Amino acid sequence: MKNLSKISLITLSFCLSIGVAAAAVFPDVPDGHIFQEEVEALVGVSVISGNPDGNYYPDRSVNRAELLKMLYKAAGKTPDSSSVRCFTDVTPDSWYESYVCDASSNQYVNGYPDGSFKPGQAVNRVEALKMITNILDINVEEIDQATRETVKFVDVSVSAWYTKYLFAAFSKRILPIAGMDGSRFYPESSLLRGEAAAYIFNALNAELVQDRQQNEESSSSQASSIASTGDTTSVGMGISSSAYSSEAVVNNERIDFPFDKSGKFDRKKPFSYEFTLDSSETIFVDASVNSGEVSCRLYLLRENGFSDEYYLGHQEDGGCYIHAALSPGEYQLQLQPTVADTVFSVSTINKSGDGNDGFKEASRLYKGTPQTAMLETDDIQDFYMLVVSSKENMTIDVSNSLEIKCTIFPMSNVDMYGFDFPECNKSYSYTPGTYYISISRSIGKKISKKSYTILLQR
Repeated sequence: MKNLSKISLITLSFCLSIGVAAAAVFPDVPDGHIFQEEVEALVGVSVISGNPDGNYYPDRSVNRAELLKMLYKAAGKTPDSSSVRCFTDVTPDSWYESYVCDASSNQYVNGYPDGSFKPGQAVNRVEALKMITNILDINVEEIDQATRETVKFVDVSVSAWYTKYLFAAFSKRILPIAGMDGSRFYPESSLLRGEAAAYIFNALNAELVQDRQQNEESSSSQASSIASTGDTTSVGMGISSSAYSSEAVVNNERIDFPFDKSGKFDRKKPFSYEFTLDSSETIFVDASVNSGEVSCRLYLLRENGFSDEYYLGHQEDGGCYIHAALSPGEYQLQLQPTVADTVFSVSTINKSGDGNDGFKEASRLYKGTPQTAMLETDDIQDFYMLVVSSKENMTIDVSNSLEIKCTIFPMSNVDMYGFDFPECNKSYSYTPGTYYISISRSIGKKISKKSYTILLQR
């Protein structure tokens, strides 16, 4: 395996840090796309490329061989072509053979017990983090139990093999990336191409920072000072910075509902507002930014600061919208931009809905009974509830899947051991407990109408 010089790697990282300033490179990663900066920066230094049809397909999964090639290019490493015949399912003379076999010989990756590598299998999020830190030479230290317990995702076991990689990713600012969901990390979810670009972009900048820290005495002295005082603010609650407690958000303001506010983001850091509802309310949230896009999420905070009941906003044309029927309780509204330092405004009002706008209004799903409905103009989401009494393989089928987005929320009374999460239109072994299903638009503006049918079946 050959390496580019350290100067080349630093130059690469510098190019990534300044980004690119041009019209959108890919039609499916347009101006303002959540990962436009990261995708186009990596394209600019030939780490990633598009497809022959001119698209990038940011929502497609990345397979294990594809991610290896991306990382080798990002690290400036050339695989040793003599490192061949390493796994039973690696095709001789294939485009990926040298990458996989060189990675294996350098112990960047491992195969499976049956001698295979599964190069075409989608790489999941935690496998990706391990590959990124290994190939980009980012130090990952063993962590003690107390440190493990700072990794506060409800679907991440503190004893999992990958917890140390998650801790390193947050402490070195590889994570979070824009658009991370709720208090769950979904460790076994497939990494998408847009997400992969963000992981690698952040990791290369993290590597540059690490290199400087290792070679500058002042940085070493500062690190020693932090260690001696027990100050962990360099990580802070970044382990939970997908935010789902008030401590996890960089900027947080307590406010009375309803409210109408404006401000300016600090780089791309999230901003949140916390408020109390003393009675049931149906509310409408309207957030917008001067440039780029903004995501918005609304969480019902539990006593431990986390939430399994939350609302993902509908994004379009620099705005983000939530229309939700809420129970009394403590809530947190989080905003996060795709463009650094942009100005934002946000307002909340009471606004009646169609009677199916939140967890508290969810329609019950029964096996074999289809329900046909319509997302009307300005109707952001519909909700359904599934109560499972005994373990059973079932599928929640939702029609019009190209235009309709379906998200399943397992509640706290569901045992999610194994971290395998249900998805719509896929068979899943549902364990006892309560599940909520959100139906929203995957394409189209909120003024458009989208019809669908939802059906629970074996």
